Amino acid sequence: MGTSSESFEFELLPYRTEATKRERPKAGVEGDVGPFGPVVVERCPLYQPLEKGMDTARLSGPAFPETVFRGKRRSGRPSLFKAELTLDGRHAELRFNAKALKREDRVLRIAYDGREYVYSSEGLGKAKVLRREGVRVSIGLGRQIPPAGIAGAGTATGPVDAVDLALAIVLEEVDTDVLTLTGAALSSPFALMQRFSDRAE
Repeated sequence: MGTSSESFEFELLPYRTEATKRERPKAGVEGDVGPFGPVVVERCPLYQPLEKGMDTARLSGPAFPETVFRGKRRSGRPSLFKAELTLDGRHAELRFNAKALKREDRVLRIAYDGREYVYSSEGLGKAKVLRREGVRVSIGLGRQIPPAGIAGAGTATGPVDAVDLALAIVLEEVDTDVLTLTGAALSSPFALMQRFSDRAE
């Protein structure tokens, strides 16, 4: 898994497949990520009763570690509640302070393989940014893709490697609205339901 010291841009395109007799429907994003080549993130848009309210987003690509994010299902995606993240089968540690009131404190902290990452949102509907020392991967809204999709417009800066990109890209298919106070306020009825369902389990 190489690194790229250049700054480069990339685009992630939304996709969706219909259910067949053999396969469940899939949704997610895919694209070519500069020197790292093709990547795809896949999740199942349908509610799956056997998963007990959990959802999974799975990233794969020839140059990338297989990256799996699992969390409580919210608006058809995994969320930061009860979240777990693995890269090549190894766990990353996730820390998020849901009670923080300042935007700079409402960040997702990820520790993996000796690295410390901070993942933050620049506001509801704005770019999400993953940072570690010397490296920044930002993904915001790109061009409109008919009929109803919007591409993700990514920029990678610094000696970025496949792990950095895998983390930033898999999180595109995770509900991270709670990283902004507006998003947290909008999802507070959900948080209340969450508390009851956690007790009920």
